[in-house]
Amino acid sequence: MAIAKNGINGSFSGKVGSVIGYQLGGQHVMRTVGERRKPYTPLELLNQAKMKVVSKFLAPIKPWVKLGFSKAAPAGSKVGAFQMAQSHARKHAVLVDKGGHPYIDPARVLVSKGPRQPPHNCTVVRENNKLIFQWEHLDRQDSNDRLMVLLYEEDMGYFRNYRDIGAKRSTQMDVWEIETLHQAKCPIHVYVMFRDPLFGEVSDSVYCGTV
Repeated sequence: MAIAKNGINGSFSGKVGSVIGYQLGGQHVMRTVGERRKPYTPLELLNQAKMKVVSKFLAPIKPWVKLGFSKAAPAGSKVGAFQMAQSHARKHAVLVDKGGHPYIDPARVLVSKGPRQPPHNCTVVRENNKLIFQWEHLDRQDSNDRLMVLLYEEDMGYFRNYRDIGAKRSTQMDVWEIETLHQAKCPIHVYVMFRDPLFGEVSDSVYCGTV
């Protein structure tokens, strides 16, 4: 059943026959659904497999990826923040092994995208339950940007921790103590980015390896 919002000539939300109506980015969108009668080509199957590995990797960190890409989608765009992140990962972070099976290279994934300057030459060192971050500060105009960190334990299928307000860019160093860090059962992927606390703009994320 669908709901007509503005009468018979207006937009609708729901399913009518093989057509689904919904709202995306402030616009009313319709798409068709139905059974496919011809077999998928090898290329189509590969593309489906690529999208599957992208979705599997990003799904556990979806809220944080949506936040990181929230300013990247133009106003009124039909593509949402999470879809933009999926598209970027699909184009830049998916590799194919010798057996023809696609997989994600975490180092190529962006969890945020924006106009601020990303962390330059950022490194992370683990000392027990402490993570020590260091970076170079090149642009003095962005001194008040704050470090943001996403820790992702991919093999366990969930994010380990997230820090939205870290040290200022100008300090060139941050120490984060996490009491539960020792509970991690697999290597943790570390993504860092900067955020302007006044306007909320972010930088592209930078992959710092695993801890």
